[in-house]
Amino acid sequence: MLIKKTKTILIPLLLFALLCLNISPFSAYADEADTTSNGELEADLDLYEKHEKYLKYKKYKKYKEYKEAKEKYAFENSTQRIAAKKAYDLYKETKNQRYYEDYNKYKKYKNKYKPLKKYAKYGKYKKYNKSKNKRYGGNEYKEGHARYKNYLSGNTVTGDLGEADLGGGPLGPEITVGLWSYSRDNLKESPFKIQATKDYLVKNGDGTVVAQVPAAVTTRVTYESDGNLKIYNDSISGIISAGEVFFEALDGDNSSIIFDAHRPDSDFDQYRGKMKLRFNSSTKITWVINTLPLEHYVWGMGEITGTGPSEYNKVMTTSFRTYGYWKLKFSTKFLSDGFRVNATPGNQLYYGYDWENGHTRIRDGAQATQGRIVMYGKEIAITPYSSWTDGRTRSFEERWGSDNYPWCQSVDDPYGRHPAKDTTTLENEGNHMVGLSAHGALDLADDHNKNWDYILNYYYKNITIKKVY
Repeated sequence: MLIKKTKTILIPLLLFALLCLNISPFSAYADEADTTSNGELEADLDLYEKHEKYLKYKKYKKYKEYKEAKEKYAFENSTQRIAAKKAYDLYKETKNQRYYEDYNKYKKYKNKYKPLKKYAKYGKYKKYNKSKNKRYGGNEYKEGHARYKNYLSGNTVTGDLGEADLGGGPLGPEITVGLWSYSRDNLKESPFKIQATKDYLVKNGDGTVVAQVPAAVTTRVTYESDGNLKIYNDSISGIISAGEVFFEALDGDNSSIIFDAHRPDSDFDQYRGKMKLRFNSSTKITWVINTLPLEHYVWGMGEITGTGPSEYNKVMTTSFRTYGYWKLKFSTKFLSDGFRVNATPGNQLYYGYDWENGHTRIRDGAQATQGRIVMYGKEIAITPYSSWTDGRTRSFEERWGSDNYPWCQSVDDPYGRHPAKDTTTLENEGNHMVGLSAHGALDLADDHNKNWDYILNYYYKNITIKKVY
């Protein structure tokens, strides 16, 4: 279901809280996670320093624009400028042609030179005026710069993290996402196809490298028999792998590789990070799975378009990250399939790199809140939300009978109240009205200028927003 308000489209999680009730944190399994990597920090420092050169290169370009405008449009002295300003005002008032020449001079000064005067101090960056520095303006450098700047700002992990103890580097622990699945016959009739933006490895089920494949070369996988998968391309005649096939970057940098997995009947084919196929011997289904850092997962969230207010985007990316972290920590539902969360509205909509690339303000919202999740004491506070309310949210206990989620209390919600529909209609459309009201959050950000943490604290009671990686 799509809902719209002026600048934004969001797709609610209709089954979110019901799924939460079906999975008990106390019987959960948690993977070991990577600890913060010094190597990642050093890599980000390198990207930071190179992007700084690009920024100074751009500043010197601005200085050159200033110098050119000064030669063309600046007055020789203040006496000339004051006289021209007087003529400018008189022409605007009288339209007398005797003032037009000075009017035109001052107009050019005002519009083409004056805005650039602030760049006069950028002459000191002349040494960065080298063509090689231009290459450091790409997304890879920009993102590394943002991560390291965030690290330098003191936004580091401190204190008791309680349940949020999975560690991870600047991009967080890795999460496994089930994208779509094949039956045995489907995979035989329409083999899985994959290629990448740079050279990649193919590994079999026990992790052994069976092929090194050049970028853009397509590799195919089909179902063979007895749970075995067959891997082939123009250079591989057919390698049999028991149950799993892995695809990873040859150079080991899986953050910068983009795989095109040719998803059937979908516009969303491209994904960051690692890919794998996993055959489930019980269900006889083969899943396509994306493995990537939690932050990159948030960048590809499909719940919003990112075209709304920046504070709203921060609210929604933080909620998305929180639920993803909770699923990574506690969920066991899909373990036999080889992943923690699926990419559907039943969990959270995730569209991968295609969506990220086309909706860059989602990534901006994620980077502004990087590593932060909602917590209630030492608990990860899952954050259910729906599109609209009838003017009041419901407590978790009132709606679903559980008192295990005390941060989900009923609050007045004039901001998210539907202007026309009654309670029954809203409920029939899937609005459970527990937790955050998405339209309410949008209204608070857009019309009431509230920031993202105010909005989260309005809808969820006694929470903290904690940086956990």
